[in-house]
Amino acid sequence: MHGLQVQLQSNSPIRLEAEFDCGAGELVALVGPSGSGKTSMLRAIAGLWTPPDMQGHIRVAAQDWLNTAAGVQLTPQQRRAGLVFQHYALFPHMTALANVALAAGPGWSEADVQALLSRLGLATLAERRPAHLSGGQQQRVALARALVRVMPEPQAPVSQALAGVLLLDEPFSAVDAPTRQTLYRELAALRQKVTVPMVLVTHDLAEARRLADRVVIVDAGQTLQIGAPARVFASPRNARVAELVGIQNHFAGRFFKDSQGWGRLCWTGSDPLDAKIALKVVDKNKIDDDTPVTWVLNGEQVDVMADGAVLEVVEAEATRLRCRLAEVLLLGEISLCTLVPEDLPDQCITLNLTTRVLDRLQAAAGAWVQLLIAPGALHIMPVREVGDGV
Repeated sequence: MHGLQVQLQSNSPIRLEAEFDCGAGELVALVGPSGSGKTSMLRAIAGLWTPPDMQGHIRVAAQDWLNTAAGVQLTPQQRRAGLVFQHYALFPHMTALANVALAAGPGWSEADVQALLSRLGLATLAERRPAHLSGGQQQRVALARALVRVMPEPQAPVSQALAGVLLLDEPFSAVDAPTRQTLYRELAALRQKVTVPMVLVTHDLAEARRLADRVVIVDAGQTLQIGAPARVFASPRNARVAELVGIQNHFAGRFFKDSQGWGRLCWTGSDPLDAKIALKVVDKNKIDDDTPVTWVLNGEQVDVMADGAVLEVVEAEATRLRCRLAEVLLLGEISLCTLVPEDLPDQCITLNLTTRVLDRLQAAAGAWVQLLIAPGALHIMPVREVGDGV
């Protein structure tokens, strides 16, 4: 594989059980709460965190950076890892050019470093010190410093070019929103030119969804699920992943097989006949008939209609659910809405609705609305904390 492969275990000083890969030109985001081990994984790749009981391997292209079984452990200086820190970590007494040149190998000339700064929009700022740079400019300098570690040296023979990895430790969290959007665009453009594996640490789900090809959900030092953002966020492997990816609608129920390819999800009750609400779901033949499950509802795939509305085109397999709009919390253009099903008044569904949708519905707190729930909006999981979801 022309990329990064990581497989690590450690029990001290913190537990770590990580396994993931990142292809050349791919961006993988490590997502999880504070203290989950994301940054420790990044530092382990760079060789900055090496607990005595660490076992496993880190391989970049054909080179082992760590292979405990073979007794291989490269120093941080021997690893072509470019690490971008959250708070830049620039030397305050050095210019932007000097900060970048310090990390450059012997195959980089001053003209090469100047050319890289120019590509990142820093040509006119090369002689400024960090105190005279904005947050966004400092982050670009930090990125340039990381890139000279991972890009092939311009003056080196092609046969001697070594693969590197770009490691990004929450690099956008310290800048304001407009600057963050600019840096997002610049990173996307950079990926078209620099085809090295990139690993991003973030706790921002929207950022991971926007930037990453794949996400790795991390909790308590373990990698819980890996996949495309849309897939992981819509189909979490288990209840803990559902919680970590911010799914608000998480319930218990019971699954029953129905006609071929379909199943019935009973929100309450032990049988579809006595269930107050039974939702039609896709049966992927991974869960047995009459099985207790946990399930999540993807609010982005739920249609909300005025009570009594008649639609000309309705998905045949969708379930209609009459709900009372119990609470509307205005959060700018988005309102956090709590809906209580008519047939299950002790349960509630949370949806983020735009002002435009609420205006169309002419609905305020206390009004009745109809939810149209397609089978694809539902994701069911066996009642256990590990194992695959469905």
